[in-house]
Amino acid sequence: MKKELKHLLEEYTELEREVQVLVSAQCREVCELCTACCCRADLCEEALESPFLCAVHGRNELDSDRYGFLTETGCALEIGRPPVCYEFFCDELMAAQPDDLHREVLLVLGRLPAYAGGNASGDTHLVEIMQVEEMEHLAFQRLEKQMQNAREALDCIQTFYNEGALPENSRRALQRITPSKA
Repeated sequence: MKKELKHLLEEYTELEREVQVLVSAQCREVCELCTACCCRADLCEEALESPFLCAVHGRNELDSDRYGFLTETGCALEIGRPPVCYEFFCDELMAAQPDDLHREVLLVLGRLPAYAGGNASGDTHLVEIMQVEEMEHLAFQRLEKQMQNAREALDCIQTFYNEGALPENSRRALQRITPSKA
């Protein structure tokens, strides 16, 4: 495995793990009481079809044909989930956020894995590259810059959840992930 690819894999795994912890902390209370299922087995299949995600999670088959990786307590994949798994927040989760700023921060948090792996090869996302040999020819410099931006945004989000404030420089870091609509 190419040195740059190994480094990217490590960085992405660490980013996803930290995003997962924060998303879980923000959503746990609502999700624990929810009886609806927001997951679909076809999303789990994406986690197996992507060579990159397979390298992250290390699995080679679904836990269940019907439920994929979904268990009674949530997803069995701690890492290596398709980015959409972090980007989706139901209306109830969004309504449970204390204000618009918390909703905005949660949306940016969920967007970090998608942002970090975007445009890995042309306009193709890292997890959408389906040929292992293509993984050696990624836009590593672009991905490294996106990873730096994602890490900076994640640090700002962690500080926001710990301290309850989002300074202007932190807002700029978050806007790099999801630019404001003009």
